[in-house]
Amino acid sequence: MVCFFTKSPATSINLSRNMAPKINTSYMNPHVKNLILNNQTMTLATASKNQAWAAPVFYVNKGACFYFFSNPNSRHIGEALASGQAACSIYAQDDSWQNLMGLQMSGKILIVPGGMEASKAILAYVIKFPFVKTFFSSIRDIGLNDFSSKLHAKLYSFTPESIFFMNNSVQFGFREEINREKINKDTLFT
Repeated sequence: MVCFFTKSPATSINLSRNMAPKINTSYMNPHVKNLILNNQTMTLATASKNQAWAAPVFYVNKGACFYFFSNPNSRHIGEALASGQAACSIYAQDDSWQNLMGLQMSGKILIVPGGMEASKAILAYVIKFPFVKTFFSSIRDIGLNDFSSKLHAKLYSFTPESIFFMNNSVQFGFREEINREKINKDTLFT
């Protein structure tokens, strides 16, 4: 086994002859958390009748559950609900392919009904995206119906079934699966 250092000894990566690099989770976990917490948009991908589609959306999250508003008549919502599957990516902006880093996920998009979950997601959304306040005369008792009537949008959740962390600074094309429970434990509503 060979060990080399990318930026510091804390980011050491182990290699063996027949294995892809295995990254130290103490290095990976903060990067995953930072990707989720420090980004505002995720790209959803769907497909129907051999045609793929991608749509960027603003999100908030509670662990590995990502909440977003979207028009219920949009293509990505229709395709995701009809097929029961969608993909999603969150990635850091950078000018260099060597620094490309992100999350690649596959899972499901579901409508979030009213209730406590929706209330918490709406509050988190308004905190993360203060511009939303400009659409409403008062945000004191804002609810799902307000978003629906004013913005023609409903609240949805993307729940990943598989999550991969990719990081070209480790090695070009490096990917490693992430335990969803680890994200649930480490990242609350943001």
